[in-house]
Amino acid sequence: MTHRIPFLMLASLTLSATPVTYQELLQSATSQSNRLKIVKSDENIEKSSLETIYAQYYPSLSLSYNTEHNRDLGDYPTGTESVGDTIITSGTRYQSSLSLNLNYELYHFGTTQKSINIAKSKVDVQHLLWCEEEKKLHQEILERYNSALKMKTQNEIKREMLNIRRQLFETKKRLYKAGKYSKVDLGDEAITMIDIERDIERSSMQYQEDVIKLSSLSHMEINEKTTKLLPIKYKETDMLADDFEETTQGHRYDQQILQKQEEISMHHSSQLPKLLLYGNYYMYGSDPNDAYDAFQNVRKNSWKIGFAIRMNIFEGFRYNSESERLHYELLRIKQERDLHKREYEYDARSKNEKIVHLKTLQEKDQDLLDVTQEKIGMVNRLRNNHQIDKISELNAKLEGLERELNLRIEQSEAAYEKASLDILYRGIDQCSQH
Repeated sequence: MTHRIPFLMLASLTLSATPVTYQELLQSATSQSNRLKIVKSDENIEKSSLETIYAQYYPSLSLSYNTEHNRDLGDYPTGTESVGDTIITSGTRYQSSLSLNLNYELYHFGTTQKSINIAKSKVDVQHLLWCEEEKKLHQEILERYNSALKMKTQNEIKREMLNIRRQLFETKKRLYKAGKYSKVDLGDEAITMIDIERDIERSSMQYQEDVIKLSSLSHMEINEKTTKLLPIKYKETDMLADDFEETTQGHRYDQQILQKQEEISMHHSSQLPKLLLYGNYYMYGSDPNDAYDAFQNVRKNSWKIGFAIRMNIFEGFRYNSESERLHYELLRIKQERDLHKREYEYDARSKNEKIVHLKTLQEKDQDLLDVTQEKIGMVNRLRNNHQIDKISELNAKLEGLERELNLRIEQSEAAYEKASLDILYRGIDQCSQH
């Protein structure tokens, strides 16, 4: 009766436990994870940069005001002279000017549009990085969730096995006292109980660690004593074809390649001439003695409008160096894509083959469990008829629990592999932001 009290308390806690599903943790993590919020902020930064680049389609209009005092150090007449890029004014006076300046790039072989395309690609890449980060987060949650389920299962069944082992030990102890059992075998039974107790303690420790990590990853507080984790469920209809190009990572590499190709094209266009429009409207005033009077005398002076063509002829081999750098960056992106594509294909293949083997193992273990249950039933009948001893009865129960533990662990592992494959196959349509 003493051994049954803890199990009755455990059963009471189980009945009052709050159920939590794998999908609930994923949804909570997606909506509250700081990791995803940071990546989302990066995406918003790129969107803001895109709006800035759109401004290149509009002319630049500025207003400037200058006031200065010019002191003549010689007997030169009032006037303005220029020597090279230096402008020299003569005469002593205060002067003020107000100018309205217009600058507009009329044509540069599509460079502005290419800049916009590059900025759009950066936004798309950040969006896909969010999807990839979500997949990584969900995979971490899945691993911890599966570990917690297995530890909980192991803990429950090991406790049942420990209870039977204690009964077995007491039975063998009585036989030992009666001189019908060896002390060595009795010692082995005691060691076996200690090993099971250690397994229970380890599984409890790992379960607690998994629950704490799940709370951290999902931002959902999980109480290890009052929460029951339900078996992993997933929707196979959400799976995409297993092509790397259809995954979020495949799409991201495609965008990065297009972005780099656009950068190379824009770099080539930068060497072509560009046509500019410029214009200025000037107002000017001066006074030989007073700065305020110079400001008061500001009047319309002149205006101008013109066109300019500018073209880079030589920049110290900077163009060639930059072109080489861009081509190497493009090559690296393609190599990285090929690497991850190969890893993805072998990872998917490994998971698919493991699922097939786990299915076969489950079928065999289910058959073994069924046979063992029949054996236990037969042993119970023989025991009731006093045809076998209690040790045989308890050993049969232990065998049944061992079979059940193996089957439940394999069922959990199979569900994990299928859910993991589902995450691996996710494309843009399965991204929560889509």
